[in-house]
Formats: sequence, structure tokens, C-alpha cells
Amino acid sequence: MPALRIVEGSALDIPALEPLWVGVHHAHEASMPELAPYVSDAETWAELRRHYELLFEKPDTILLLAYDGDDLVGYALSHVLAVAETFIPDTWRTGERIGEFESLAVRESHRGQGIGSALLDAVDEAFDARGVCDVIVGALAGNEGALRLYARRGFRPTWLYMSRFDGR
Repeated sequence: MPALRIVEGSALDIPALEPLWVGVHHAHEASMPELAPYVSDAETWAELRRHYELLFEKPDTILLLAYDGDDLVGYALSHVLAVAETFIPDTWRTGERIGEFESLAVRESHRGQGIGSALLDAVDEAFDARGVCDVIVGALAGNEGALRLYARRGFRPTWLYMSRFDGR
């Protein structure tokens, strides 16, 4: 494998993220089939693309792209927000700003090779450069690989959403 290369991206790179996100969507479906039916690949990407575009309208949004040679094999999207905009200040003491890992995706064929960890290292460096040391991340409860990765990096469960989808 050629050396992994991580570069900063921009809103212009959002369209290239689609196949990587769809892979995450498929992992979500496989990890928690009991929550079916899931939205289609086109629907998940349309919703997430709009969300990503809105994030880039704010300052301190960070997109890091992982390349294996010329092939995009992963990305991490994160942003910085005021802690007052989160669920945190009524319970925990933190800095005034907090980083959020919004999305992490690695092409299925490249998982288990340390790419996710390398992307998270790069995001941590970007947060450090912005003076942000408190960080949150969300993960699907059944996505055990992601949960293990985040736990190895010192993340601990702090908030749990439970869902009942009756409006189907």
C-alpha cells in the first residue's frame, strides 16, 4: 500500500464523500437490522450532504481526506461549537468551545489498517490548533467497531438516545 496521505478538504470535496458515507450507511444497516426499514442510499446521502453543506457555512469546520495513492479511502468531518449549544453544560465542566467528530468513514476494503485512527489523530491536531481540548462523538449503538475505536481513544458514554419509530 502506498503511504497514507491525509489532506485538508473543503466544501468543494463534499460530492466525493458519497460512496464512503454510503458504506457507513450499509454498516449501520448491518449492525442494527432490527431498526429496519432504513432509508435508501440516495436518501441518506441527500440528507447528509445538506447537513455537511450547512456545517461548512460555519467557522471551524474541518474536513480531512485520507488518500491511498490517488484513491480517496476515508474522511473525517468535525467542527467546533460553543459548549452552550450542546447537552453538556448542565452536567459537566468543560471549556467554552467543544469539538465534535461529526462523521468518520473508511472504505470497507481499507478498514482495520489504522486509517480511522490516523484521521482521528489529524482531527485531534486540528482541534488542538484551535485551542479545543473537549471533544464529543456520536456512534450508532450497534456499531461495535466504531465504539471500540472511540473507547481506545478515551471516549466514554455520556448520553444515550433511545428511539421508538412508530411513524412508519
